[in-house]
Amino acid sequence: MASFDSNKGRDGAKRVYRLSPWIRIFAVAFFLFSLAGLLGLLWSQHEGLQGRNPAQVLEWGGITIFAAGWTVYVFMAVIVLSNKTVEKRTPFKTDRLRFGDIRGRRETLHRNFDGSSIRYLQVIPRDPLMPVIKFQKFYVFDAAFYAWYDELPDLDAMDKMRSRASEFERI
Repeated sequence: MASFDSNKGRDGAKRVYRLSPWIRIFAVAFFLFSLAGLLGLLWSQHEGLQGRNPAQVLEWGGITIFAAGWTVYVFMAVIVLSNKTVEKRTPFKTDRLRFGDIRGRRETLHRNFDGSSIRYLQVIPRDPLMPVIKFQKFYVFDAAFYAWYDELPDLDAMDKMRSRASEFERI
């Protein structure tokens, strides 16, 4: 089973992986832009809310709230790799698997409506009732993470081998 050997002998050693700095910069810029738009709408030409288009106020308010929430998420979402567990922490929940509870890994490709795609890495538990830890490649991982991840059994490759074996049995 895969282990986390880069910090051997140090109990409690953890590696924390955050989202890309470019994504965090973009989130802050988006929040500042939406906040400027809301404030500009509220304080331009008219004092107070009288004479304002309520739909515009709701629209800019909604965009600003979304941008603030996304910024909080982007700065708080982390993947933590310790000597015994892998965790995905977000503002709303934490999914954790001990190394002994991990069955293997998978990679999936999610296609967006515009044709672009996002690659997801997944850590699959042995017990189907435990959480699948799923995250994008937008996190800044180091060689130690990929060494650990690549040591996990590749469930996609195993599925391909099984399907090839079953094709040969049919012949």
